[in-house]
Amino acid sequence: MWAMKNIGDTFLRKDINTRQIILGSFWRDEREQNVDGRFAVIHFLGDGRIEHPLYCFSIQANNRYLITRATVQRIHRGKRASSDICSWAGHIAECDLDVHAMKEFKISTTPNVEDAMLVTPEAPLREARHDMVVCMAPMYIYTDWEILVTGIELWLAMGATKIVVPIQSASSATYRILQEYERKGIVIIRHWPKWPIMSDTNPNGLVLSRGIEESHVNCLFFVKPWSDIVVFSDIDDFLLPLDPSTVSPGDNLQILRNLFAEHPQAGSLLFEHRDVQFVPPNRQGDQSLANFNFEFLRNSKNKMNCNVWRMKTRVVVNASRVDSVNMHETGIHRFGYVQTRIPCRQAHFYHLRHSHNTVPSPTPINMSPLADMLNKQWQNRVESFTSLKNEILNKTNTEYLEDFDRCMGAINDEHWTMKVSRCLTPHVCFSRLRRDVDCVAVASEYEFYRSGKGYFMNPINIRVQKSEVNCESPVPPFTSGNHYFAP
Repeated sequence: MWAMKNIGDTFLRKDINTRQIILGSFWRDEREQNVDGRFAVIHFLGDGRIEHPLYCFSIQANNRYLITRATVQRIHRGKRASSDICSWAGHIAECDLDVHAMKEFKISTTPNVEDAMLVTPEAPLREARHDMVVCMAPMYIYTDWEILVTGIELWLAMGATKIVVPIQSASSATYRILQEYERKGIVIIRHWPKWPIMSDTNPNGLVLSRGIEESHVNCLFFVKPWSDIVVFSDIDDFLLPLDPSTVSPGDNLQILRNLFAEHPQAGSLLFEHRDVQFVPPNRQGDQSLANFNFEFLRNSKNKMNCNVWRMKTRVVVNASRVDSVNMHETGIHRFGYVQTRIPCRQAHFYHLRHSHNTVPSPTPINMSPLADMLNKQWQNRVESFTSLKNEILNKTNTEYLEDFDRCMGAINDEHWTMKVSRCLTPHVCFSRLRRDVDCVAVASEYEFYRSGKGYFMNPINIRVQKSEVNCESPVPPFTSGNHYFAP
């Protein structure tokens, strides 16, 4: 045996096949179909360098299985080549099912039902139709509750009626504020745990920007059944009129409706964002919701002008016209719709990042009318925060982000050498500022299902608990499986 192994070392190669981490499953809304039938979408994470076959099994009226091969697409296929740098990526697989498949069906990596795993898609949320919904980027190690409140209140004032916030880890104050907004029917909290470590790879370090694209696609399919316009944004990015001194309630919804009317073939709108001079709120003394206000916005006197070209960085979509969203553009469009680039001089996002003390190529702005509008809205809102409004909250701390910023900058610099040492994601960085922070994190466990020579992996027992040191979320272990080989 050892002689054969030694000989085989010269020509053997590893063939581990598909390993699919299931991120979500959703029924295709009938209003999005141009053919009759019953369809479902499986959203999964997998190695972008290989193909991922997926077969769907649904029971027919004669009690036999209808077996179809799913249409599988990488969420940014055509936008970014697959490589061995950020080698894992999100995929969507669309299953053509029997019309009687109402609650569940099976999936497999082979056409054999013996290899199939049962799937129960997420039931669509019972929501009234929303004109504008915001899908936020996932929260990791997030402690800046003042900017969180600013982001939520600003989007509400500008026309949004629902905001979806995926959480991996955040300060306890941040999470409790989100829970208050959720109780008011304004925010929906989605849990976004880390991914499990495979026998030979760690997907957390191989997915661009900690999975912001995967999170956006997951949010898109979650909100599709009850949303018209969907905005994808970071907490500190906001759409505002070109001249913020003219701001009035509902402006964003009107801006977006006008742009979609001007571009009837647009499935998505791509916006630049302008860096804004940012002076953070006064953090001296005890901080609470009751004494918080938006006066700090008056100190933002400049934004970068539109003469300097910037990459399009923020995406707004008509929910029924697209199936995937990338970090800075749209991926898969439906029915011939296209992405449309919006000139900065027509509309753009405002970026209030913690490090923007000054901005290059400035143009003056007046944010006082926005501060007045938000202060008035906040006075009414904060009264409904019950006991939380008077509690002393953690002081926002952005020091721990400094090592991450340096790490991301170093990876960016590597790109100019054409040789990159690691994927552009904070999971490959180490923060030297290790400290105990009062944080909560989403934890989970994983079960795996061996299907043919491939695997499906599902998160189970998802929960919110005290975070690990430095506000990190724990890496989930495998706790059950149907085979002696681990994924």
